[in-house]
Amino acid sequence: MERIGRIFKFMKEHGLECIAIKDVYTIRYLTGFTGDSSILYADDRIAVLVTDGRYTDQARAELKYCRVLEYKAENNSSIWEAVGKLAAKHQKIGFDGDVFSFEDAKALREALPGTAEMVSVSLSTLRLVKDERELEYLWQAHKIADAAFERLLKELKAGMTEKELAARLEYYMRSLGSEGVSFDTIVASGHRSALPHGAPTDKVVEVGDFVTFDFGALYQGYHSDTTRTVVMGMANFWHRELYTVVQEAQYRGMKAAKPGITGKELDAEIRGYIESRGYGKYFNHGLGHGVGLEIHELPNINSRGDIPLQEGMVFSIEPGVYIQGRGGVRIEDTVVLTKEGVHSLTALKKTLTEIV
Repeated sequence: MERIGRIFKFMKEHGLECIAIKDVYTIRYLTGFTGDSSILYADDRIAVLVTDGRYTDQARAELKYCRVLEYKAENNSSIWEAVGKLAAKHQKIGFDGDVFSFEDAKALREALPGTAEMVSVSLSTLRLVKDERELEYLWQAHKIADAAFERLLKELKAGMTEKELAARLEYYMRSLGSEGVSFDTIVASGHRSALPHGAPTDKVVEVGDFVTFDFGALYQGYHSDTTRTVVMGMANFWHRELYTVVQEAQYRGMKAAKPGITGKELDAEIRGYIESRGYGKYFNHGLGHGVGLEIHELPNINSRGDIPLQEGMVFSIEPGVYIQGRGGVRIEDTVVLTKEGVHSLTALKKTLTEIV
């Protein structure tokens, strides 16, 4: 039954008689359904996607191991009433509380028998370890993003605006097969490269600027995430010093990532190196995050990352140094963890690129 079997195992492990899942990413992972506004219901016998007429035909075409139940949207609680009928004989129902709103939980409660117990559970760990099909999709997404960025670099010159560069990069990703962008593309130049999430503006790129590009493509719903920083013109001593610190930090992060280490430990090790070079206060975000059907998912590679890393996990390693009023550098690869260490999903070079 492929991945849908994981939800039956999860219910057994957590003592649940049935479960109602709202999260669109978890539903897609378990069933292959690419729509939204639906609920996946499962008990010890069946799995049912509860959806409305907009998605019925699509769901029946996409699903192999799951029934499709079309409900009539007569009121705001109609979908929960349909779920309640499916769960009517059960007394312990789980729901993914991370994504349920208060009104959702209230409507489900009202649709269930008065004696039923609702149990909030987290399903975020189901997608932690990627299978071969997921890794192929992730690799394809990064391949598209790599090719688009290499095309952009051939055109990059002083006088272009950040918005123009972002638009071209997104166009190239789409023209190469991306379903969309993983997130709002970041292009930040000069003093603005000190903004970790600098949205592109009308600022003109000038000689002497660092230019940071953070971008991603989508393939079969899976995200890529890459950051590269280049310098316009010939690099000076300051450019090289700052870039070398971040490049070495990123290299150390790639080497230190092994099965068994936690995200917290990996973050601390690389943060310690940046502090030893005198730039600790300028590294103001976590070292990385999980990447998959969501652009930010588990495992956390930061001070909250308590999960020991395992083979098959996919996450970013993205140290940065940001000096307000002057500029900054970030280098990011998304990697897959193997028993030997990490393998980068991007093939873009990480040596300092001078645009002359």
